[in-house]
Amino acid sequence: MSRAFVKEGDGPTSGSVTDRFYQGVLGLSDAARNLVARRQQEAWLQASDQIEDGRQVARDALGDDSYREIFEAAAERSGDPPRSPTWWATGDAAIALAARRRLGPEQFAVLVGPLGVALPWLKEAASQ
Repeated sequence: MSRAFVKEGDGPTSGSVTDRFYQGVLGLSDAARNLVARRQQEAWLQASDQIEDGRQVARDALGDDSYREIFEAAAERSGDPPRSPTWWATGDAAIALAARRRLGPEQFAVLVGPLGVALPWLKEAASQ
């Protein structure tokens, strides 16, 4: 795990939601990445219209520039190739966290769901 996001003695539940998010992303195992990738692919096949709607609401809430910066910064930290399922899952979860107070529960859930299988606390992060 990168020390850039963790203070000495911090556990996995300390820090802000954003800190916890990046700690979790940086600490994903290969098995977790594979699970996230499968879940992202399944979600896209089953609910691509809902994912696109959630992305649009987040884009409207954050503005185009902030949306792009947040998505790309998180997706790059996933360590996976651009446009891979884990890259998408990480970017989607990051924008959902950033716009969480302006997204509906369903929109939030569809955007964080695939990464939430590896970071279960994400599913409750809308209230944090």
